[in-house]
Amino acid sequence: MKRRFNFTERHRIEQEHVTVKLNEAADGRVATFDAKLDLADITLPRDALVVIEAFRGRSIVTFPWGTVGNLRPPEDRRLTNMPGNPQFRIKVVAADGSGVLLAMANRIRPHREEHHGAFVWLEESHELGKEVWRLDFGDGNPTLMINSTVGGIGAAVQKDGAFRGLVMPEVLRAMLVRAIIVDEADLDDDEGDWAQLMRFVRNFHDAPLPFEGSGDGALGRRESQEFLDWINEAVKAFTQKQFPASDFYADTLEGR
Repeated sequence: MKRRFNFTERHRIEQEHVTVKLNEAADGRVATFDAKLDLADITLPRDALVVIEAFRGRSIVTFPWGTVGNLRPPEDRRLTNMPGNPQFRIKVVAADGSGVLLAMANRIRPHREEHHGAFVWLEESHELGKEVWRLDFGDGNPTLMINSTVGGIGAAVQKDGAFRGLVMPEVLRAMLVRAIIVDEADLDDDEGDWAQLMRFVRNFHDAPLPFEGSGDGALGRRESQEFLDWINEAVKAFTQKQFPASDFYADTLEGR
């Protein structure tokens, strides 16, 4: 029987108190992971159960992690049948069998040094067919998937001005459309799913957002257009102040 958790007033485990590191798969082996948790600043029963879940789409693998007073990572931390680029959530559950959720951290991304501070993550994939790139929103922060079957694609993303000039403004535009139009996120929430993106955008575009619509959970046509206008202005400011896309593109063409 699938265990269900009862949600009540609970603590938030801040993401800076959780570090997850993937041990990349090699030679056909299933990837594993390591996790470090710091729960010292949260008032929780020492016998409360700690659980870590790895997930991607509909795939979920659950790992018991001991108790608050005695964290014990399991020996078997294989991500069996888990697609690439998983995310993690941490749950602290009452030990009395009630399933009451006492604390939680959601959408934890594995730490990668090259991703530190990046507004979009990068991952090579062999599942893109004949597409060169795709923006994958998954269950949380977006990842720029690039086709690993294209020779030199990794270097092109980092150094090729033509590729970067064409792709990166559209990546930013798609992310803002997702956050503002699709998710209708609260962009004033400093701890929300899109907080990092908005902090990045505010570095070069501080124009106030249009009004938030009728409040019924769905933007009307007029509101959507006003947000699209704001997004276009943000991308324009990005290429003028932060990322001179056309210059990168022109420099590459001149060098060929």
